[in-house]
This record gives sequence, structure tokens and C-alpha cells, in this order.
Amino acid sequence: MRAASQPMPDTSSDPAAQARSARLPHAGRWSLRLLLLATCGLPLEALANSQGSPICEVNALPLVPMSPTLANPPPQGWTLQAPARFLPGTPIQLRLHHPDPSRRARGVLIWAKAGIAAGAGTFSVPGDGRWSYIPAPAACGTWALSHTDSQPKTQDQLVFEWTGDGDGSVVVRAFLIEDCSHPAGCRDQQALTPVVLIEAGLFANGFES
Repeated sequence: MRAASQPMPDTSSDPAAQARSARLPHAGRWSLRLLLLATCGLPLEALANSQGSPICEVNALPLVPMSPTLANPPPQGWTLQAPARFLPGTPIQLRLHHPDPSRRARGVLIWAKAGIAAGAGTFSVPGDGRWSYIPAPAACGTWALSHTDSQPKTQDQLVFEWTGDGDGSVVVRAFLIEDCSHPAGCRDQQALTPVVLIEAGLFANGFES
């Protein structure tokens, strides 16, 4: 004989059951959203990496939150071009450079420091909407700048303006994620430029010293 069907339990008075039920539509919407992203050809890695750096500086590779390993071989040849000296209050140009002009970067973090713990000067935020200061909770101030989107950027777009505000030497450096064609994303394509030292110059009797 077939067992008699059991009545469905009444969950109207069960808060846990109600919470589980309320979460289902939200999860369904996220599943649909991810499916749409995949079918439109937008990599999920781009969605997760579009808001720039959450930290002020990088001193060693790999940057594990991005990728626990580096690409093999890792990107090489990136340098930060800068003048040897700056005058306080006068903007100078910093340029990320690679000998191969076709190389591009998806993400960049650039910073300037006057000591181990002290940031230095102010980066100007370009007006194209693709760069910004680091948001809270990092609160780096104006001495660090990062991207706001993960679209590839040519070397002509990797030019930054920085203004020093002190009379001591400053070090500048940049971390970047090089563009690639890997379906899984480019987070292991990490590069860290050599440190660049910029000395402060002073005017005396109308001449720079």
C-alpha cells in the first residue's frame, strides 16, 4: 500500500524558516545577475577588481589578496620615470613606462613617501574619472592614487602629476597588474617598479639649488 501523504509543516511561526525563505529570492537574483554577466562576456574578475586598491602601498610580491602566486614568467621591465628633483609646490610628472609600447596595465597603485610611515605630497586626480584616492578604511590621503576600473590602460594613460610639499627627499613607487589575455584573469600578472628617489630642490636668490 502507498503511504498516506503527510501534511506540509506550518512555518508561519518559525522565524528561522521564514528567514531561509526570504533569502531565496535574493540568491536567485544574484544567480541571474552572474549568469547575465557571463553571457555578456564580462569576466567576473573584472567585477571584483574594478574599485582600485584597498591599501596605500605594496612592498613585496606576490600581493596575496590578489593572487597567492605570480605568473610564470612574471611581468618585467616596468619602471617609474620621474625627474631627479622637485620644487615644493610645483607639480612634476611621473610616468609608468615599459620598453614595449604595446604593454598595458589593468590596475595601478602609485604612492609617494617621505619616510617609513609618512606619506608625501599630493597626486592630482586626472579628470577622466579612471583614478581616485584610496577610499576608507585605508585613508591614505592624497599621497597614493589608484584606478577605478579594470579596463586596460595604455602607457599614454599611465602619466601622473605629483606635487611635493616638503624640503626632504621622497621615494615614489608603483604596483601594477599587467593586461593579459588569460580567460581566468590577470591577477597573477603583478609587477612592482624599482624605488625612485627624488630630491627636493630649493630656490636661493632666484636660482634652484
